[in-house]
Amino acid sequence: MELGYVDGEMNELELILYNVGQGLAVSLIEYPEQYVTQIDLGSEGNFSPLEYLSSSRGLRADVLYITHPHADHLSDIMKLHYSSLCPNYMQYGDYDWDDVIEREHSDSKWIIEEFQKVATFVSRGEHNGENAFLWWKRWKPEAAKERFGESSYINNSSLFLIYRWRDFKISIGGDLETEALEASLLGKEFCNHAKNTDILIAPHHGHKSGYTPKWADALGKPYISLISVQNRDPSVATGYYSSEFARGVTIGGETRHCLTIRSDGTIVVRMWYKSDGKCAWKFTFE
Repeated sequence: MELGYVDGEMNELELILYNVGQGLAVSLIEYPEQYVTQIDLGSEGNFSPLEYLSSSRGLRADVLYITHPHADHLSDIMKLHYSSLCPNYMQYGDYDWDDVIEREHSDSKWIIEEFQKVATFVSRGEHNGENAFLWWKRWKPEAAKERFGESSYINNSSLFLIYRWRDFKISIGGDLETEALEASLLGKEFCNHAKNTDILIAPHHGHKSGYTPKWADALGKPYISLISVQNRDPSVATGYYSSEFARGVTIGGETRHCLTIRSDGTIVVRMWYKSDGKCAWKFTFE
């Protein structure tokens, strides 16, 4: 593939959406700086995204964002005890941790407890890459509980991250559900940052419970949505597959409006600029 160069070095963004079944793990790698932003820590079986990042790219996260404290977004947490895999900084929301643990499945409570331990030795910090900008919004837990209901307040207090690298814009919805997402679309600041998103990593794994057709009307159609849903999950919103929601990308001669880890595996998107200054990207699967 043809790459753009700045000062003789490769200038590129790589997005990796890992195949972790029911969970979420995303790496955003800025080159040539090799600056890594990690979003969430889902894992599956013996597969660790942090170990994969180290073995396949020779990298570790510079900053880690945890969208919200559910075990399927934190299951790789034990790897942070290894200095070679631990990020320099971490960002997350504050909660009543006893309540979060109480609501978690009995066999996953230890993951939330482990996260609390990790938070004692990883400093809080934000994205500090040279060529990208990261903005986030969240409903505070008490506000989410009051407005959207107690049973869903952890999902609805997810960080919603908007990551911009040069002219490329990526939105990552955590586990935000439809009501909270539509309420966010009423906010001017949110819309200013999210408008003209190119790639949407679908809220709540692409489930119907996090889908809204109002996204395209309010912010414009993304080119493509990426869905992090487990195999045989019946709850994927069919709207993501439609040209009514996304503009579509030609991949392997076929127009795709969404990609899913359950059918495509780990999804890798490389974004760069051609020698004529035009944007380009390539989608591959690992």
